[in-house]
Amino acid sequence: MACGIIRSWKRLVKKGRADPDKPPTFKASAMRLQKELMRFRGDKIAVTTKPYSWIEVPLVISSYQRQFVEGWREGKLKVGEITLLNNRAIVTFRKEVEEKKPCGYASVDVNLMSLDILEAKDGLGYRKIDLKKLYSVRVHYFEKRRKIQALSKFKPKTSKMLMEKYSKREKRRVNDILHEITTSIVREFVKNGVTPILEKLKGLSYNATRNKYAKRRNRKVSFLPYRKIQDFIEYKMAWHGYKTHYVSAKNTSKTCPRCGRLSKTNGQVFKCEGCGFMADRHFVACINILRMWGIGFSPKALDELIEREGLSRNESNNSLYIPT
Repeated sequence: MACGIIRSWKRLVKKGRADPDKPPTFKASAMRLQKELMRFRGDKIAVTTKPYSWIEVPLVISSYQRQFVEGWREGKLKVGEITLLNNRAIVTFRKEVEEKKPCGYASVDVNLMSLDILEAKDGLGYRKIDLKKLYSVRVHYFEKRRKIQALSKFKPKTSKMLMEKYSKREKRRVNDILHEITTSIVREFVKNGVTPILEKLKGLSYNATRNKYAKRRNRKVSFLPYRKIQDFIEYKMAWHGYKTHYVSAKNTSKTCPRCGRLSKTNGQVFKCEGCGFMADRHFVACINILRMWGIGFSPKALDELIEREGLSRNESNNSLYIPT
């Protein structure tokens, strides 16, 4: 774990994103167990301390976790890495699955307020998942942290205790919402036999926040855990035997899907300066993600999808209405 932290820090130093005179410190109290020196027994973990001597760590298992333990007892699952923390144990399970051949593909565009999905299987199907609840949770706890930080000058111990309490509560609420959303998406993908195509968003926070004067934009980018959403979708699809693919995120919402010309977006609306094509910029990004993976379709199919899904264009005020 220490070597991994040092390697990551050295890479950031080479890129000029970390101070070479301030090496990282690892403050968390954690123990990663070596497979040869521990035994997982379902309701407890036996850790070898010296030859012919060991200690046993009892586990409190909930109904959700019990299904994995039962799968391990039946031989369907294997125990992976185990990490001990102060108040809990992180036990990972793995299974061998045969990679399935998809019947179609689905592009997923992760945005601040929505997840836009365009499925290409026996035609096109578009849907938008609302993320306003997730955004409101992040804003709510941001305001709480701001008030707690104002208290730190007068009551530092109380401020630290409250910060830890609400940070953990925010993390739990955010993860619950993300698991609920991504599980429903993956179930739909598995049911339809499609595999997702996502954008490469590595370094998004750093690239979007390099302008020190754009505080409002920096804050919005940090509100949504884009990569965590993608990670949840990827490992849940892998659990069912489907591989997740990635394409470059450059200009996906600025490229016209008809003529290929780059045009600036006006808020939520994309309008091509060449052919005049107009649509929601997130919808345009979903189309271009599929095209970048090699999934092509005719302009007629695009028009039929817009008409079938009820996407209405208003030329008078250059806006687009999408019912959600």
